[in-house]
Amino acid sequence: MKINTRQWNLLLLYILIGASFTLASPGDNLDEFIDCYDACNYQRHCPDSEVDWYNPDENVFVKEKFAQTPTVLSKFLFWNCKADCDYQCQQIITHIRIIQDEEIYQFHGKWPFLRLFTMQELFSTIFSIGNFFPHYYSYIKISKKIEMIKRSGINVAKSKILQNYLYVAIAGMCAWTASTIFHWRDLLITEKFDYFFAGMTVLMGFHAIFARLTHLDKYPKLGKYFSGSVVFIFSLHLLRLYIDWSYTYNMRFNIFFGIMQYLLLLTLALQNYLYLKRERHLVGGSKYMSQSKLIFKLCVVPVLLVVGTSMAMSLELFDFFLYDYQIDAHAIWHLCTIWPSWILYSFFTDDYDLILTKQIKD
Repeated sequence: MKINTRQWNLLLLYILIGASFTLASPGDNLDEFIDCYDACNYQRHCPDSEVDWYNPDENVFVKEKFAQTPTVLSKFLFWNCKADCDYQCQQIITHIRIIQDEEIYQFHGKWPFLRLFTMQELFSTIFSIGNFFPHYYSYIKISKKIEMIKRSGINVAKSKILQNYLYVAIAGMCAWTASTIFHWRDLLITEKFDYFFAGMTVLMGFHAIFARLTHLDKYPKLGKYFSGSVVFIFSLHLLRLYIDWSYTYNMRFNIFFGIMQYLLLLTLALQNYLYLKRERHLVGGSKYMSQSKLIFKLCVVPVLLVVGTSMAMSLELFDFFLYDYQIDAHAIWHLCTIWPSWILYSFFTDDYDLILTKQIKD
């Protein structure tokens, strides 16, 4: 399959440009939002608030009745007085703009979501939980498969491929747990963990597919060096973010290894296709009914995964927010990644069965 690198470069450029725009939120600089925030801080006597009250009569929000923070939010989800004032004013200003038929603005890089069931972003939280289950189920399934292989006496080195897929599942569970917590409550620490584990997931996927494609299970020492280099890259990545937190750098890191993962999947699909075309008959008592089904599962599915997830990622380019439904493009993107995760692990196990078939044949 011929890969159009120019299209990938354009996609990378668009995402980076889109990221630079989303970081700048026009709502933060609205005079009415600033006045509302000051009025709330003044009325509620928020600790450490810096409010300039030279002309309090000019602030139209002075007589606004700001609600006290519910105990469950302040005690368990760290909504302090200032953060809650920020939230309340986002909602007040957004309602005013909706009534006046004006554009809804983002605040601090995010849409003005309503807090529902204590969640800061309801659908992103729910869909993050939904994304956890494919990784959890696959972790259980792959663990059982590894145990079965060890008991069967099959070359243990072959199980290292499955072990790498197990690491992908672990990273996925960590990433979507962090994503759930982050969307439930957006704090500096929850944001950092969300970004850290997202980077780890992309790297683990790259590591597992590269090791499978290059048959590193046959070269244990080389495989250890490669695994060590991936751990080293991730450590440098964390160090870079710790020294100088950069959204743009983090975006570039994840996109680079994400694209590398896509290219490896496509190459593996081609490798499987060439092998299956050479083998015109089924060998080793394969569980598959026909060669066409083999080709679909091992060659077509990874291509569909790359195309589907790339299209889903485009939701990050064309950001939108539906206030009435409290959902945005980012949440829909999370929804669109649930099913591909099930399919990806299914491909991993089907591809591994092909490896065993090759081993029996040889």
